[in-house]
Amino acid sequence: MMEMMKKKIVVMLLAYHICIVHCNLAGDLFGKIVGNNLEKDPNNDCAACTVIVAILEQYAQVHNKSADEVVSKACDFLPQKLEVPCQAAVLLYGPSVIKFLENDETPDDVCLGLGFCKNQTCNIFPKRHTSSSSSYTHHIQEISSVDNMPSFVWPWTEVADHLPAVDVDHDRFGEMQTLRGTHWRGKDCNDLEDTIYPGRRVNNFGDKIDHNCNGIFGTDENGNAYEDLLCSDTDQLGYILLGDSAGAHFHIPPQWMTASMIDNTTYKDMIEILEDEMDWPEQSGSTGYMNESYSGRPVGPVQSYYLQMRSRNLCMHRDYQNIALNGCRSSSMARDLIKTMARSQIYDQPVSLAYSLIGNDVCNGHYGTSHMTTQSEFYENVVTAMKYLDTMLPNGSHVSFIGLVDGRILYDSMSERYHPLGQLNQDVTYSSFYDYMNCLEISPCFGWMNSDEYWRNVTTERAMQLNEVYGWVIANNTFNNFDMTYFDTPLVEAKAKWEASGGQMWQLIEPVDGFHPNQYANALIATLIYDNVLANFSHLLPPINPNNAKIAELFGDQGGY
Repeated sequence: MMEMMKKKIVVMLLAYHICIVHCNLAGDLFGKIVGNNLEKDPNNDCAACTVIVAILEQYAQVHNKSADEVVSKACDFLPQKLEVPCQAAVLLYGPSVIKFLENDETPDDVCLGLGFCKNQTCNIFPKRHTSSSSSYTHHIQEISSVDNMPSFVWPWTEVADHLPAVDVDHDRFGEMQTLRGTHWRGKDCNDLEDTIYPGRRVNNFGDKIDHNCNGIFGTDENGNAYEDLLCSDTDQLGYILLGDSAGAHFHIPPQWMTASMIDNTTYKDMIEILEDEMDWPEQSGSTGYMNESYSGRPVGPVQSYYLQMRSRNLCMHRDYQNIALNGCRSSSMARDLIKTMARSQIYDQPVSLAYSLIGNDVCNGHYGTSHMTTQSEFYENVVTAMKYLDTMLPNGSHVSFIGLVDGRILYDSMSERYHPLGQLNQDVTYSSFYDYMNCLEISPCFGWMNSDEYWRNVTTERAMQLNEVYGWVIANNTFNNFDMTYFDTPLVEAKAKWEASGGQMWQLIEPVDGFHPNQYANALIATLIYDNVLANFSHLLPPINPNNAKIAELFGDQGGY
């Protein structure tokens, strides 16, 4: 579940098939996926290679094709932008991969023979026979020296600062959807004017201009401004999430890794999906507002905390920000990510802000507990973040701390089920997948994604210790512009409610990474959090605007998203 995976799990790699491995592109992508913050780690290249070869082999098996046929046509599935580097890589590696597969080598042994894997003990697939992978080593060494592979720039490099890639007026809001655009923050209705953006309170332009992009503007027959008539004195609040991959809604399309589901449409929207870092904030339980149309989109209902807040006061339309990042933990939030948030104490509306880092402070790819955040470190990081917020949030804002989860529920629910890579031949369980990642030291969460119960328990113990820190922060600190509240992530409650309706817990977990909450879980958790807030912390919500019906009558969808 959590972000901890800057981008987790192996699979998407099929993504670029044999293509991108040569220039370490697939390894970079794998590092992004697993969220191990070790994007240049050669073990990422190993895992990437293994997944790609497995998909190729299984596709040949499903469609009764030869390895030659599959490898030679692999690039046909990819978006046009990727065809040139893909074809170049097939030219380099294709002949060797074909020979390995014809020799019935496992994907692990193929990649060992290709030189991408170094540790012979790390295997995700059962051994078939004694490998003869060394027979092709000389050929691989020769082609590995080729320096003229076509270059490819990952889409997310355009938003390395985690701000909208297209933001002409530099107000931190934009008009395009991906690349940290409107999927992440409310749509800017005028990207040429930096005093027009979602959430703005002060109007510099008069009644005929939609100064806050909520779709409400103009005057009635008496010359009264609709913004004043319908929104003034309604105590509206914006919504901001400070979060990790769970809040961003990380999702790898399972069809990317399932040979029987691959066709010419499977990867057609890959570029756009990568532009959003394989996150789906527009469908998330935090700031979701639409069912995406992309191939491979998360399947299930869209319900979010933002939408439920908006239903109380339509004046806050578009006033949302999803400031989340795969792999984010309390230190990186306080140091960097929080500073990408947009809010003016002078000119903007107050907000209800959720600080929700539910796993990465205890999750990483390292053995043991030495890289887990300690209580003292967590306290310092959270207080640092709160001090910064006190310089940014308008008076009357609210901050909600949402606790770390007990991630043991993942292994308990998934361990004996087959991973998408193992469904065809029933040879890879989630337990073996988790241990494979740990063997390579690239797991997004060594502790919870571990067949050793001891480490699962130790990780939960530390997570619960960190949750105690929130109480200390609230008890020992007072800030000028917001109050603070703590509540648990309702994962256990979500499980109980889902099972009461006839479901099973594994149905709420992303199938490819075996770690994050899926679309159904996002909607369910959002509803449970909202219901808890409504019942016990109603001050965190805006009052119901009595003018909502009039707003809907006059302005319809308020300009959409």
